[in-house]
Amino acid sequence: MHIPQKYRDLRRYARARTLRRILGFLIWMAVWIGSVVSYNLNHQTYPAHRRFVGWRLALVLAVALLSGVVVFRLWKLFSDRTLWGVIERSGLSRSYTVSNDPGASRTDYEFRLNTALVIRRENGRTKRLRFEQKEGFYHYYREGHRVVRFGGLPYPLLLDANAPHGYVCSACGAWQKDYVPQCAGCGYSLIDPKDLTDTSL
Repeated sequence: MHIPQKYRDLRRYARARTLRRILGFLIWMAVWIGSVVSYNLNHQTYPAHRRFVGWRLALVLAVALLSGVVVFRLWKLFSDRTLWGVIERSGLSRSYTVSNDPGASRTDYEFRLNTALVIRRENGRTKRLRFEQKEGFYHYYREGHRVVRFGGLPYPLLLDANAPHGYVCSACGAWQKDYVPQCAGCGYSLIDPKDLTDTSL
């Protein structure tokens, strides 16, 4: 199942996320290759063992390729498909990054709270999802409820036309008590649960 046709802005948003990842990877590779070429051109008088030629060139390109795959998470291009199933477990997890505050020391970290879901798919297999915790998620994601997460969009949605626990934006994760056509947080379309029937999956 793909994002419903009527939500064209969300379809463009999902494509843009994919293109940014690909473009970032291509720029990454271009910088590495440009650096190697520039070094070799500026050091043509060096012997071969001091330049990037032969197996040294292959090694540098392999490092660039593998590190680019990790940095830009290119496997998401193939694994980030539409997922639906039943929430088997809902909880919280923490992640942290080094603080970006210029006045902070190297040991200062910024902690982030994440929502962690275990979703059991119809084939019996489970899939773990983790995304940034937002206000209202403790009302929205509950064990036993069916959800769908469209490929290219970060936040899963309830497969419940009655939406007893409000509505979540599939693009930014903003929770809203009442349904509105556009998300108050990011301006993208808020998907109506009535468009997410079981027959469409």
